[in-house]
Amino acid sequence: MPPNLVPAGFRLTPKQKRSLSLSLLFSAIIYLGFALAAGKQSLLNAASALGGTGWLFILGCSFGSYLLRFLRWQYYLRCLGHYLPGLLHFTYYLAGFALTTTPAKAGETIRSVYLKNHGVPFKHSLASFFCERFQDLIIVTLLASLALLSFDEYRYFVFISALTLLILLSALRSQKLPQFLRYLGSILQISRIRRMVEHLAELLESAQALLQPRRLYSGLLLGLLAWSVQGLAFYFILATLGSPLPLTMTLSIYAISLLAGALSFIPGGIGATETIMYLLLAQAGVDHSLALVIPIISRVSTLWFAVVLGLLASVNLSLRKDAPVR
Repeated sequence: MPPNLVPAGFRLTPKQKRSLSLSLLFSAIIYLGFALAAGKQSLLNAASALGGTGWLFILGCSFGSYLLRFLRWQYYLRCLGHYLPGLLHFTYYLAGFALTTTPAKAGETIRSVYLKNHGVPFKHSLASFFCERFQDLIIVTLLASLALLSFDEYRYFVFISALTLLILLSALRSQKLPQFLRYLGSILQISRIRRMVEHLAELLESAQALLQPRRLYSGLLLGLLAWSVQGLAFYFILATLGSPLPLTMTLSIYAISLLAGALSFIPGGIGATETIMYLLLAQAGVDHSLALVIPIISRVSTLWFAVVLGLLASVNLSLRKDAPVR
């Protein structure tokens, strides 16, 4: 991006505004459908049953999860030689959540714009983003594998997902892949595509530095803790609303729902995640009306809580008097 045209304060492009508006409208329709199917009173009763302490707990779990994922992000950037003030860096990280409902969470790469002001090249921040998303897929698939203990019919879905990720991880760690991309770029005639392929090769080289065993396992551990905390909040919601399930089953339902949402390629998994969560809860014996209400409560306290925090962080950055100008 040209150096003096983009302010460090958050600004949505028209395309990003349309994407965010559509996702909000789409989610409102989905949640309205769930609320109507469950009944207005059932939704209000469930929200009330959690109480102020309950809501603080599940929102606290979500915030704790975001903090753990930030620590992983910060660790990866430090591995690549970049050190930023902790609180400011955390604000940048949260600001990315404002666009978490974009396809594959690609809007979260707005962090790269902020970090560029601190000398972090795009290839490093994008490599960290890529490794985060890839590791999250591994972790959620691992948690979803608990379904083998509870849902026999989902074992092939989990097995195929796990096998695909293992093959992909092996390919991503291969030194031959960036070399092949560079060779491919050298023979391409269209300069724009050639530059894109070369940038992809550089990004993969940066990502490979983060996929070395020690860094990979450290990131997986932090990620596993982060997603398990959110799974614990889901378990708490079920128990508080009078529909307790075994912890392994609860974690697998939560993970399979997230995995289905990610593989649907729908922005934020909106609709797909909630539907699968409802079907699995109903199959596990949860009352129909509660099975419709719980996905709404879970997603409000995770996905939409993250979006709100992201918007607040973005506004905070735009109002900073010392915000540098690119």
